[in-house]
Amino acid sequence: MKRLKIMLTMAMVALMAVALPFSAFAAASTTTVSTLQVKMKFDGQELALPAGQTAFTYEQRVYIPIRFVSYALQKSVVWDAKTSTVRVSEPTSSEAVVLKEYLMNAAAAAKSGSSPAASAATVKVTFTNAKFVFDGKEKQLPAGQKVFAKDGTIYVPVRFMSESVGTAINWDAKTKTVSGESKAYREAQQGSSGGSGSGSNGGNAGSGAGSTGGGASEGNTGKQTQEEIEAQAYASLSKLKASCQATAMNLGLQYLSESDPDKKAALIAQGQAALASCTAQFESIISNTEAKLKANGYSTDVIQTYRDEFEAELKRYREMAESLT
Repeated sequence: MKRLKIMLTMAMVALMAVALPFSAFAAASTTTVSTLQVKMKFDGQELALPAGQTAFTYEQRVYIPIRFVSYALQKSVVWDAKTSTVRVSEPTSSEAVVLKEYLMNAAAAAKSGSSPAASAATVKVTFTNAKFVFDGKEKQLPAGQKVFAKDGTIYVPVRFMSESVGTAINWDAKTKTVSGESKAYREAQQGSSGGSGSGSNGGNAGSGAGSTGGGASEGNTGKQTQEEIEAQAYASLSKLKASCQATAMNLGLQYLSESDPDKKAALIAQGQAALASCTAQFESIISNTEAKLKANGYSTDVIQTYRDEFEAELKRYREMAESLT
């Protein structure tokens, strides 16, 4: 079972992360650029950039990772090493399932703060040559604009990406936010205006009520309310989930780029150890939460809910693995 879970991550990364090997790029030279602390907001929700990726400026233009933004717009990305071509297109049905999962993880990481934006710094990037095909049509980079590669990721200007995918991708210099909406999201909004907004507001209201209620009713006694205890558990579990998923994806990327059988086996062993660690942390959070609830005389019914959700998550991953293999 553990091996299956690790291999699931590998399958997801194989479909979604398309490593775009740095060694395949025909690089000419390097330059130093200034990174930006940016927010990535797509389809109405903030998404966390993967570890090691950022945004930066070069000659007063903002550059962003083409793979991440394509995923945010629910597009598939394929790197053709023979022709040095990046192909961005509509996903297959299997890829669409994984895309949804990828975006859920990126949104969860942004909410939990487990993948904070990197501090502003200067880094070296490599000029590279690459062709771009969007939905079957080749797009030429406008004069004066460049393509860069850094740690296996291609970066392009915001404006080029916006014009190429046929949807507005905006850069707000005041809030340092890159934002956009996928075609699927726009169609859904037109079909049911205000639907997602209602759900979001409802979630915020519920969270706020629990927090405010706890402060008002128990603030003088120092005793935590049941809502506060459960909210703390939920926050800890959400952060743990985002952290474990990030670890699994990083190991998966290493596995896919590794050709040595012994090193592959070592990575699988690391994945199994990471899974065991995540499970142990889950049990620790559950045990601590259950003890707090019992100590205050509250119902512990929510503990089973947490366990059911945990098992459902594992089952969902197993089923996805079976559908992709």
